[in-house]
Amino acid sequence: MDPKSIIFLIAAIVFLGMFLWLFRDKSEYEVFKKLKLFPRWIKIVGIVIVLLSATIPFYANLLIEGKNYLGLTVVNLGLFLICFSRDKQEDEMSNLIRLKSFYRSTVLGFAYVFIFTAIEFIHGDEFELVPAIQVITFMLLIYLLNYYVTKSKIRSAE
Repeated sequence: MDPKSIIFLIAAIVFLGMFLWLFRDKSEYEVFKKLKLFPRWIKIVGIVIVLLSATIPFYANLLIEGKNYLGLTVVNLGLFLICFSRDKQEDEMSNLIRLKSFYRSTVLGFAYVFIFTAIEFIHGDEFELVPAIQVITFMLLIYLLNYYVTKSKIRSAE
């Protein structure tokens, strides 16, 4: 097996394990009654993954045509871990803020694709679609920004 296949297989096993861990031995009502999140320490792992994957490909010469596709893929994994890890205080308000932040990031993600595609269509010589990995990164960053700004506003108002 080549290294790419091994990396893909490991990633698939990790994501399957995360999925099974999130929905283990719970009825659907219990799962949706309370949002099941990763433990708090996973957020630190996600931050380390984001920082390393954003910098290492530049130093290890892993760029493809001057772009950091491998790093961006791993950054998405780190951002995903940060987004879906518990905070110190988790309550119903946090779940509502998470839901609204996810909704806003999804809407802005679609707007980002539309605007980027329209600009590329109007001004570009060669028509390029927005890479999905770039859209996912944008949506996860918007989610995090929206979640923490909204949460800090609510906490400061209390």
